Parts: sequence; C-alpha cells; structure tokens
Amino acid sequence: MKKMLRTGLCLVGSALIVLLLSVLVRYSEPIDVDLPFLNKEELTEREQAQQKAAREAAARARMRRIYSCSSDDDCIIVDKDPCGCLVGPQGVVSINADYTLDFDKIQASNITKACPEVAPSQEKECSASAHAMCKDRTCAIEY
Repeated sequence: MKKMLRTGLCLVGSALIVLLLSVLVRYSEPIDVDLPFLNKEELTEREQAQQKAAREAAARARMRRIYSCSSDDDCIIVDKDPCGCLVGPQGVVSINADYTLDFDKIQASNITKACPEVAPSQEKECSASAHAMCKDRTCAIEY
C-alpha cells in the first residue's frame, strides 16, 4: 500500500514538472531591456564629473580638518583675505595651527589684489582683544 502511494505521488509530481516545463518553454523569448548607450564623449564627461566630485569631497574633508580642534591651543588667527584686516573682520579666520601649510596652499590660488589704503579694522575679529579659541571642536575667534 505504501509503495503504491509513493509511486502515485511520484507520478503526479512528474506530471506537474512536465507541465511546468512546457509552460516555461512556451515563454522562452528573451525579455527586451533598454540599456543606455554611452559614447566616448559622454563616458569621458561622466568620468570627469566623478573625478571632480571626488576632488571636491576631498577638499571639503581637508577644510573640516583645517578648522577642527580639540583645545584652544590648537587654534590661531590667520588672514583669509590677502589684505587681512584692511578689508574688515571678514579678512581673518581661525584655523588649526597644524594645518597652516594646507591653508596657505588653498589660499595661494586666490588672486592677488590691491589692498585698500586705509587703517586696519579694529572691530570684532580684528580687535586687540580678539583671540583664537576652540568652540564645539571648531576653531573660532572670540573678541
């Protein structure tokens, strides 16, 4: 009895497999998929855009390091503008002293300009009481 039941189940299973195979074979046509075609110019443009994005991300990371700190002793005040306090408080910034050379390299790309012939600003960041400090792990100027 068990043998007949097992044989019957195997026979029914085999019949199902044959039916499923016939269904699968009937739909054997390939599926159309539209893939974008990139010519050499588009591929070059895409690679250049990716390289530019990578350079910008590296520059942002470098700038975060330049302004990061762990104590007040890490920070110094430097000229952000070639004219420094001659253009007002926005001409100076506080950075991490360890990254002064990196900051100078970044600033070297700034175009040299003629500075105004006025007395240096004495307000806010340019005042005599201004000093660099570490605030929320970022260099800042307190005045």
